[in-house]
Amino acid sequence: MCNINQNDTGLMEKKITKKFYLISSLNILTALWLGNGLTLDSLALIGSLIILVLNHTTMVKMIFAATQSMILSSSDAKRSLRKALLLILLKMTLLAIIVFGVYFYNVNLIPKLLILMIFQLIIQVVSIKNNY
Repeated sequence: MCNINQNDTGLMEKKITKKFYLISSLNILTALWLGNGLTLDSLALIGSLIILVLNHTTMVKMIFAATQSMILSSSDAKRSLRKALLLILLKMTLLAIIVFGVYFYNVNLIPKLLILMIFQLIIQVVSIKNNY
């Protein structure tokens, strides 16, 4: 699901592979099922799924930047820490966009969105577990 590559600084970097995206795309079937077929509700859930995948990608980059900030020299560490903080802000913004977007679209989709998030979290945990 994820590969580990060594970069110039000697750190091990986690890369998200095509397997993660492929398995995440299987969650589209769940979104279609929860949205009762090809409806606007399904499209809202599929859009949320896409943002959840971007959210996971952001998390991986955030963890790498935070790790770099602990290892690198002072100026590089500050730059890396700023990057990590911006990525945290992006990650929280993405989650807020999903929840508020679905809430304002159709409040009845929130429980279905939570089910979709749980399935996506399972995929992410398997992805991280297979990485190490």
